[in-house]
Amino acid sequence: MRKLLALVFSAALLAISIVALLSVTRFTTTPANAAPNPIDIISISELSSTSVEILFNSTVPKKSLSYYVINVAADLPAMEQQNSKTQNVASIAPKNFKKVIKIKATGLITAEIKNLNPGTAYKFSVSAKTNKAKMISSEVVEYSSLSNLMDALSNLPADWGNPKPIQIPVAAPAPAPVILSAPAFTLTSSTESRTVNTTATGFTISSTGGAIASFAINATPPGMNFNTTTGALTGTPNTVAAATTYTITATNASGSATQSFGLTVTAVVYTVGQAGPGGGIIFYVASTPFACGPTRAANCTYLEAAPSGWNGGAEDPTRSWAQATPVDYQSTTVPGNGATATAIGWGYRNTRAIIAQGNTNTATSAAALTDSHTVTVSGVVYDDWFLPSKDELNQMCKWVRGVAWTSDATVCTGGTLNSGTGAAGFEGRVYWTSSEIAFASTWGHNFFHGSQSSFSKFGELYIRPVRAF
Repeated sequence: MRKLLALVFSAALLAISIVALLSVTRFTTTPANAAPNPIDIISISELSSTSVEILFNSTVPKKSLSYYVINVAADLPAMEQQNSKTQNVASIAPKNFKKVIKIKATGLITAEIKNLNPGTAYKFSVSAKTNKAKMISSEVVEYSSLSNLMDALSNLPADWGNPKPIQIPVAAPAPAPVILSAPAFTLTSSTESRTVNTTATGFTISSTGGAIASFAINATPPGMNFNTTTGALTGTPNTVAAATTYTITATNASGSATQSFGLTVTAVVYTVGQAGPGGGIIFYVASTPFACGPTRAANCTYLEAAPSGWNGGAEDPTRSWAQATPVDYQSTTVPGNGATATAIGWGYRNTRAIIAQGNTNTATSAAALTDSHTVTVSGVVYDDWFLPSKDELNQMCKWVRGVAWTSDATVCTGGTLNSGTGAAGFEGRVYWTSSEIAFASTWGHNFFHGSQSSFSKFGELYIRPVRAF
């Protein structure tokens, strides 16, 4: 078997040598002590089996040159008729020099000779015809692909026909492919219940299968974040929501796996006198939710009063109900839907109507000052404060005077001023409501004895912002 491979290898080397040597260049030389020929063939190179490229040098002055003629004659065998037939004649006139390659440094000229017979020996010469009709010729150069091959074979090494045995390398066995297992994982917790705006505990993932490339979740709870690299669900849910199931998916190149996590976000349950989310005091808890907000499109359960010193002073500030300048609104009715509503849940809407009329000066308008109140608690901005309606302020009075709640309609009479946390600052003063009575009057509430009555809009009464949620 090895001898057969050696013979194949030797034959391959011979074929490669033949192909390479077909383009071997034949050179001519000028005999010693001979005068230099004005035209000298430098080389003849095969371009294909039927064409060659001839490279020659010429010292014939261009100004006396008409054209070059390349003579190609077949060298016929002796038994045939002894004459030469010109196979191809290429004329290169001075006007066509752009079609030949002339290297300026050496004055070399190239030309391609086509339509030759493969395997035939040829004699090449180059002649220049001067403009005086004189022909100057180069030495004749013999060329044949067979002679090139014989020259090359005569120079082969002595041991070329006895090559050494070929050692065929044996490929190392390929390692067995590593098969990645499909992902599998568990959660340390599958459910959680959290009060809104309270940081969630979340869960920890333990991988029990193939390496996990990435994680995904079908939805992210509002206020929380999901990490697609670790699969961690973290953050603080900020929206009340019933029990919701979230699907966590782990993926790698071999497949995917899922686990479910249930999250319930409940509302905070407040009681009267407890600190509210906006930093104030809860003074009213509804038995059933009530319509609220600037358009009364929301539902609320609680009313929260800003704490004493909310405006930076030692006591609550005073303002007129409506401003007098630059436009006097103290003797005009609030237009549109007006601000005459008195029920719980209408304070925000009344306040927005008063400001929309033009009462925007916080230095002279009670509604504008309460609307401008803004606080930030635990990173949350609360800017929805307003001037309370007649019934909303009545509920505040009940808390301030310690009057037991029996119904929303119970009037704030009796009791004593509450000295509890957040109730300070009222000390029997009269406070504005946002409920308008007529073009020049509105409702006010006397916290000293709990009664409500009409006051002129240009009068200055105390104010305490509230918010509903």
